[in-house]
Amino acid sequence: MTVEIVTPEATLLSGEASQVLVPGSKSPFAMRENHQAIVSSLTPGVVKITRPNGEEVRVRISGNSVVEQHANRVVIVAQEAEMAE
Repeated sequence: MTVEIVTPEATLLSGEASQVLVPGSKSPFAMRENHQAIVSSLTPGVVKITRPNGEEVRVRISGNSVVEQHANRVVIVAQEAEMAE
């Protein structure tokens, strides 16, 4: 599946993922290939993206954020985002 993390200023990340773990407003949840379509608000925290090769990428999001997953495409729109260690 593909994943994008965008802010009002730019696209921070775009690429393939086997799993995306997000800080949902009620609780963290993960999305994988063929996940049911979903739109959810997010709390400030860390998004963990697992690439198909097993590499993990972490992105810290803050401010008002939302995620949409549909047809194996995950889009996270964050007020602010930065790569995390």
